[in-house]
Amino acid sequence: MDIRKNLLDLEYQKYLQFYTTSIIILFTYIIGIGIALLTNQININDYNQLAVLIIMSSTIVGISLASLLIFNINLKRINEEVKKLA
Repeated sequence: MDIRKNLLDLEYQKYLQFYTTSIIILFTYIIGIGIALLTNQININDYNQLAVLIIMSSTIVGISLASLLIFNINLKRINEEVKKLA
């Protein structure tokens, strides 16, 4: 039982690291876009740039949010399994 709990703890740490990394990537991207808009590196009046920005942002934010959801589900599942072992 101790070995199973230790393996679950390692798996929990792995998913927790993935979760925090996804949050960091998402916030870094949002801050980068904000800085690019403030310094006029991205011209929102140019429809081509705006379309590329929307497509890229939708993709990156969508993947990040989906990853966060999956990692959060796995973290909850591992917590429940550890509580059952205790």
